[in-house]
Amino acid sequence: MCRIHLTAVLACAAMMAQAIIIDHTAVDSLDNYGQTTMNIVGQQRWLFTHASVGGNMCDGVNDLRSQNPTRYKWIVNDLSPQGSGNTLSAPTPPVTNSGRIYGVGRGNPGWLQKYRCLSNSVIVAGWYYPAVDLVLDKLCYIDQDANPMVYVNLMALLSAQYPSTIFVYATIPLTTAEDSDNRKRNNYNNAVRAWSATNDAVLFDIADIEAHDTNNILQFFIYNGVTNQKMWAPYSNDGGHLNTLGRQRVAKGWYAVGAAVAIPESGTWFGLALLLHAVWQRRSYRRDGI
Repeated sequence: MCRIHLTAVLACAAMMAQAIIIDHTAVDSLDNYGQTTMNIVGQQRWLFTHASVGGNMCDGVNDLRSQNPTRYKWIVNDLSPQGSGNTLSAPTPPVTNSGRIYGVGRGNPGWLQKYRCLSNSVIVAGWYYPAVDLVLDKLCYIDQDANPMVYVNLMALLSAQYPSTIFVYATIPLTTAEDSDNRKRNNYNNAVRAWSATNDAVLFDIADIEAHDTNNILQFFIYNGVTNQKMWAPYSNDGGHLNTLGRQRVAKGWYAVGAAVAIPESGTWFGLALLLHAVWQRRSYRRDGI
């Protein structure tokens, strides 16, 4: 039996780690992944804290599964949050199963409390490996005044504290508007992109997917002389939430994130390092009787 030493795995990860950016280019590329890759992705377990657009994304995951359950295996398990205000959190993890997205609709209590909900969910409630493999938190388009540095610092802290868990960064969703609020969303997203690119993060660029049509043509507007992304109007029925077309495009991007961190076929050695680390951790837990 092959034995993997933790020190070697971490050294491998340190040498090979690179930023993983999943944007509009990854959506159509998902069709190129073989069924072996999709089977591995289909075993992942996610915590996803969100509000209404996140609910749209979960609906998109359900759509894909209903169309092709062999290829798209994820099942969404909706959980209710607990607490309120500064104690808002996902509930204590149940016995988790492979191929599940544990979606917690924590609503819109304000962007800072959303970050606190994420922190509480991981540190207090226990949503980290071995309960789940990946954690994703997403702000809503109404959070245009959020501070991106607060976000990336929190994510970096959680990643350092729970190195066996993959914390996936996300951009803030856009609207179809050409206004100052959408400009603020672009500012936030640009800051998160820049930080992710230079700090070897895994970024789910939801906004970039929303801002490209099905022919991958960018939708943009000029505000005070600056080019900004905006949502392609056919992805939404109200200018902000995702309709069937939009939610399925973003859901495919979500699967592309899973593929990018799953195995080397995704085109990144970082995926291999993470996979080896996960294998070592699973053997360690079995060895220690946990």
